[in-house]
Order: sequence, then C-alpha cells, then structure tokens
Amino acid sequence: MSDKCWYSVGQEVRMALVQVSARLNPAQLRRARKALGTKTTSETLQRALDLVTEKAEHDRILQRYSGVGKPDAFGEDH
Repeated sequence: MSDKCWYSVGQEVRMALVQVSARLNPAQLRRARKALGTKTTSETLQRALDLVTEKAEHDRILQRYSGVGKPDAFGEDH
C-alpha cells in the first residue's frame, strides 16, 4: 500500500482511499456513530482515525514542550 496515491477533483487534490474489510461490534459502531455525528460506517471510521491521529500529534507536541517524560523534567531547581 502506497501513501503516494493522489487524484484530483476539480482543483482539489485528494489521497486515494483504501478499501478494507473489518469485523466491528455493532453496538460500539452505533455508539461511535452517535458520538461522532456520522451517518455511514466509512464516515465513522474515517472520523475516528482523524481523531486518533490528531490526538497523537497533540500528545507529541505536549510532551515535547512540557518536559513531561524527560529525564530532567523535575530537576532539583523545581
């Protein structure tokens, strides 16, 4: 699978989507759909992936600039 598959729609450039097959808990999918305000399974999964990757980036930035997790985070000066 390549991350470099792009196509254009008018002037907008989009990455090609990948088709997957997955077994999901129907109740959990309904809860996720309701929580995310989505209508389709694909939309629900895409939004959930967006949220997970945004959170990972947010956590990375917080860790980088907060000192949390660094060996000297709570040095003797604090």
